[in-house]
Parts: sequence; C-alpha cells; structure tokens
Amino acid sequence: MKKPKNPLMKPLFEDRFFEQFTGTHIIKSPKVAIMELIANSWDAGASIVNIAWPENDGERFSVTDNGHGMTENQFMSIFRKLSYDREKSQGLYAEIPADNDIEGRRTVFGKNGKGRFAGFAFGKAYFVKTWRNGEENTFKVYTKDDNSLVFKKQGETKPREGHGTEVYINSARQAILSEELIRSEIGMRFLVNPKFSVFLNGTQIEFSDIPKDNVDKVTITVDGIGQIEVVIIDVGESDKTTQQHGVAWLVNGRMVGECNWKGVGYQHLIDGRRTAAKKYTFIVKADALDKSKAILPDWTGFYPTNSDYLKVHEAVHSSIKEYLLELTKDTRLSLFKDIKRENIGELKKMGLVGRLRWEEFIQEVQKDCPSISESDLFKLSTILAKLENSSSQYSLISQLSAMRPDQLDNLAGLLDKWNIDAAKIVLDELEFRLQLLEQLKIKVLKNSTAEVGELQPLFHRGLWIFGPEYETIEYTSNETMTQVIQKLYGGEMAGTNIRPDFAILPDSTIGFYAYQHYDENGGEAGIDRLTIVELKKPGVSIGEVEKSQAWKYVKELINKGLITNARVTCFVLGDALEPLEALPTKQRDETVVIIPMCYDTVIARAKGRLLKLYDKVKGVPFLDKVRVDEFLLEKSRIDFVLQ
Repeated sequence: MKKPKNPLMKPLFEDRFFEQFTGTHIIKSPKVAIMELIANSWDAGASIVNIAWPENDGERFSVTDNGHGMTENQFMSIFRKLSYDREKSQGLYAEIPADNDIEGRRTVFGKNGKGRFAGFAFGKAYFVKTWRNGEENTFKVYTKDDNSLVFKKQGETKPREGHGTEVYINSARQAILSEELIRSEIGMRFLVNPKFSVFLNGTQIEFSDIPKDNVDKVTITVDGIGQIEVVIIDVGESDKTTQQHGVAWLVNGRMVGECNWKGVGYQHLIDGRRTAAKKYTFIVKADALDKSKAILPDWTGFYPTNSDYLKVHEAVHSSIKEYLLELTKDTRLSLFKDIKRENIGELKKMGLVGRLRWEEFIQEVQKDCPSISESDLFKLSTILAKLENSSSQYSLISQLSAMRPDQLDNLAGLLDKWNIDAAKIVLDELEFRLQLLEQLKIKVLKNSTAEVGELQPLFHRGLWIFGPEYETIEYTSNETMTQVIQKLYGGEMAGTNIRPDFAILPDSTIGFYAYQHYDENGGEAGIDRLTIVELKKPGVSIGEVEKSQAWKYVKELINKGLITNARVTCFVLGDALEPLEALPTKQRDETVVIIPMCYDTVIARAKGRLLKLYDKVKGVPFLDKVRVDEFLLEKSRIDFVLQ
C-alpha cells in the first residue's frame, strides 16, 4: 500500500498580521487612507481624480482616476504582489498616458505597494475596477476567516476604451471626517501641480478649501523683473514623507519642474528629515519670468544661466530661508542652550573673546547647515571648544577645509578604525623611517668621505633595513669596540672626537651595534649579538680583501675579550661587488657572517621593508623638507669652501 503524500501546508495568519504588514493608519485611518489612494492615482500618471466621500454608513465610497490603468496580467503581477518594489519594477517616475497633457516627469510616491490596501479603511472588502488597452476588469480584494488575503476576479473581461482605475465600496463605513475637513487635508497636499485636479463629491478642490490659518503669503519685488508671490502651505501635522512638500515653481499656472527640496540651493534650506520639511510647501508664482526665455522647452526646469531666473531665484531663496529660520528660531535656541550646558567645562577655560567666537560659530552652523543632525552638532561643538583651548587652535579646521570630499570620507574611515593616539604612533614611526630613507638616498652616492661618515649615524637608526630582528630598541652603539678598532688601524682621531660611537678609517667608516646578553637574574652577562656596519667610500668595490677586513675586526674584538659566544653579523656596504665575492662568508663555526651589499640594494631593501610606501607617498611635505634641508646644507658647505 502506497504511503499518502504529505499535504501542502499554507501559512497561518494571526489577526494582527495584516495590520502589522500595512501599518495601522493605512487600513484604519480614513484621512491617511484617502491620501494613499490619491497618491496611487498620482503614481498612475492621472490628471483627474474623482472621489465619492461617504459621510454616512452605507453610502458609496470610490476613488476614480484617468491614470494608465492595468491589464488583467498587470493586476495579477503588480497589484497582487506583497512588498512590491516599485523602484525595481517600474522606476521612480510615473508612466503618464499621452492624452493626459502632462509635461515633464512625475516622481512617484509609492515604494512598497502598501497604499493599495487603503480601501480596507472603508470596509471589509473593496473592489478595483481598472481598464487599459480596450479591456476592463474588476477584482474583489478581501480577507478570509483565516486572515489570508484574497484577490478574486469579478465576472468576465469587458470592452472599454481609454484608461483608468476605480477603487470602490458600494456600501462603505462612515468616514467620520467631514467633507469640509477632508477637502482641506487634500488641498494642502495636492494643489501644488495645476495638472493634477481632485474632485470631491463632484466639486473640484481649490485653494479656498484650505483654512486661512494654514496659508501664508509673501510678496517679493525683484528689481527689473517685477513681483513674485510665494504661497506657503502648512499642513499642520507632519506628513510621513517630504513628497509634495518643498518648493514648487509656477509660471502662468503651469508647473516648472517638480515640487521638492532638491532644487538648486534648496537642500541647504532644510534637512528633509526634519519635521518642517514634511509640513511646509512653498509655491512660487513666477509669472514675471514668462517672457524671460528662462524655461526649458520641456518645462522640467529653468536655464541655470538665465540672468532673470538667477535674480529671481536668489530673491526667492533668501526669502524662504528667512521664513524657515523664523519658524525654527525657538527650536534652535533651545538646542543651543543644551549644547552650551554640554560644553560648560571647556567654555569655562576660554577667555571672553574665544567664548563669543565659539557661540557665533555654532549659531551660524545651525543656520547654514540644516542637514547636520543634533548629535553631530553636539560633537562639532565639543570639537570646536577643545580647539579653542588647544595650542593649535583652528589650524585643523583650515586643513579640513582644504580637503576634497573623498579625502574627508577617507579621514572619517580612518578614525572609525584607529584612535588618534594609535594613529599618531604609527604615522610618526612611518614618517621617521621615510625621512631616514630619503636622507640615505641623498647621501649614499656623495663623493666625499665625510658624507660617508654621516651615513653611519643614519644606519644606527636604520638597522631595521637589514631585517625584522633589528626592530628591537636594545641595539646600542658600543664605544669600547669602536676605540679598539680605532687604535688598531690608526683612524682619524678628529673624527672620533666628534662621533665617538663609530670609527673613521682611511677608506671607510665602521659602526658597532651590540645587543646585550642577560643571565637568569636579569644582569648583563656580555654581548649576545653584534652587528658591524662598514661603509666603503664611493669607488671602492667590495671583494675578498674588504670582506677579510671585517673578519679581522671580529678577531681583534675576540682577542680583547669583548665578545665570546656572541653571534656576529658584518655588513660591508659599497658601490659595487666583485662577482666572485658577492655571496656571504661564514666564519667561527658559522657564528660570524660577513655580508657584502651594494648601496642600491640597501635602498631597495629599505623600500621593501616599508612595503613600497615610499614610492606611493614620496610627495608628502615632510620629505620635501628633508630635500630642502639637505640642499641648504650642501650649499652652506660650498660657500664655506669658496670663502
């Protein structure tokens, strides 16, 4: 007997699922719901929307538009899809029917398709009648007893010309809100564009439907242009987005561009995240620009270089900025007081002039940078207070102002991963090593013994070039060994009086760098490792004789009892190597290694140990300073000789 197949199991829906998915207001608040449905008509490219508003239970509710409508396949693939991604599937701009006489582009409201369920605010089920491409289809949208969502086609497809959509309920719940109130709410949000008309119960919604307390007007006189009227609409309670808020330009009742906060300079007026950006709309009636040839042929904007437009734009921008600053004055003042309290410790350290300068700066930032968040403003105020009290003061601000935006992003990324103290330690060490490498490059090919002598101190600080085992700070110059070699080979005593930590011989300089050995009690017990660096004069090739000299130094030190079981490494550096003597030589049971090396190889090693950073940052200012200092030093020597 065959085992029965497992039945398909559908998901179960709790009562609150749909409300959580759409949001409470969309399916329960008639005011929010009607705004969502009108926004859907806007997104469909409609120019006319007709609303039947139910003031009593059982009356018909409907929203009908002349937008692009949907075919049956489009309804099933778009309307029926939950969490619909509008931008991915249809883009950010509405599909506008050609016969709707709408110029330019129209940015859509919708993002995730939740507004389509606003019909549930007026009943347990609603109908969507939509027509396009000569066909009309009607669908019922409702929830079943198990709270699952159902889309059901009603009847057969019918022939119908034109395009549009109607969302309706034949016997709707009372909307509670009066017709007068809903006219006002719609008018404050959808009267910006003259090419989008909304009718409620047969009468078109107009500016007269908006309460006088929600409307303000400003008249601006522009020299040589005329008067510009700016109508300000305040919707009262903040909307959830800035859509249909911002600055809208009308010329002879025709909209130029779109209404938003993204126009030239507007983004500096107000941050779109702030409450005011979601409350206010500024309608600029710029009929005076009609004959200025300032409008682009497709009415998507103005010519940015048109002189008349620029004069009007500047005047309008200043007026709107002044208006918004007055609106936010109390909020800014309250925030400024909080900022002062937060920085009271640093402010007490300042003088009167410094404190006034700090206060003026913070207040200017509040006015000129509305996009800065409160938390960032608090951080900025603290930084500025500390800069005022620091020795460098505002030089940091000057340096930041000279940076490109991408450099500021790089700095922010650096500080996300490093604290200042750690970064300074690393960068200071990198600067030191890069400067050392630059000095080596400059000096290593000089044709004078004195210059070769000057290299020895550089190698004392640059033993890291020879390998990671020299990174320790324990290697120190050994003057005793230096004196032994100096006396043995009869070096120039004048040189050793100046620099007693290395020996100057007729054809080279020799430095001895020792690492102490410690016994189990922590006491010094001789030398554990010794590094000898011999620098040959330019023109001296390194061969068997030069390498054997290094071994003589070691033997002399052994005879004097200065080294016993120490491991010794001798680096013999010069311009060139004899080919048969280019390999290291080992002595004393391989505890002594003599390594010949060209100066070019030394420089290459130094670059390699710096991970090739020198080639990437060789234009940094501190390296330029090294080059200038060396040039001046050389020039002073020449002048001294000539005198």
